[in-house]
Amino acid sequence: MKNKNDFKLENLFIFMINSFNEITQMLNDRLPMSTNSDDTDYRDAADTKRRLNVSDSTLYRWRKEGIIDFQIRKGKIYYDIASVLKKRK
Repeated sequence: MKNKNDFKLENLFIFMINSFNEITQMLNDRLPMSTNSDDTDYRDAADTKRRLNVSDSTLYRWRKEGIIDFQIRKGKIYYDIASVLKKRK
């Protein structure tokens, strides 16, 4: 008697690869911006506040209004200072 769920190992690997690719694409679609570090210079909140002479609440407001580009990595927010300088002009 043959099992109805008789998978070949090759089919299982193909399924796993396709699933991984779909998950990777979904995660990339949800990123707030490009992760290409060649064209941006991301700084943490302390450095950003110091360089732009602004407060935490200003950074928060700019994030919510889309004025400053940011990334969240491992729970920490990094800001693209150049994006603020371009948008403020």
